Amino acid sequence: MWTKPRSLLLSRVFVVLFLLALAAGSLGLPWLLRWYAGYAGRGAMDLMPVMLSLWACAIPAFIALLHLGRMLKHIAEGRVFINENVKALRVISWCCFIVALVFSVFFFYYVLGLILAILAAFAGLILRVVKNVFEQAVAIKEENDLTV
Repeated sequence: MWTKPRSLLLSRVFVVLFLLALAAGSLGLPWLLRWYAGYAGRGAMDLMPVMLSLWACAIPAFIALLHLGRMLKHIAEGRVFINENVKALRVISWCCFIVALVFSVFFFYYVLGLILAILAAFAGLILRVVKNVFEQAVAIKEENDLTV
């Protein structure tokens, strides 16, 4: 049976796994693209915009994962509706918008870039709404704390 501590632990494990996958993927990206270029019969220089775009997206992805990890730490401590979590959601949403911008530039080379840009922008929009909800909850919590 899933409990709150187990669910939080699983989420934190996934954040660490994604950080490791991001690091490995970023370091192994030139090798992967050379392999793909040979497999697809394309020149390695044709895929240079892809590599630059993916490396540019790795930075906001790393920042977003770090903030997600901090949020999970706060939740594990029982501090859910706090300004730090609102700030983390704001940063994560901006990271999604940055990735969307990078992939919209990447769109000029591959149609997949447009799909990825739309998905990243949609995720950023959802996170902005959740951030606004958290912001309201923090304001209500602070008001309730003052009345008691």
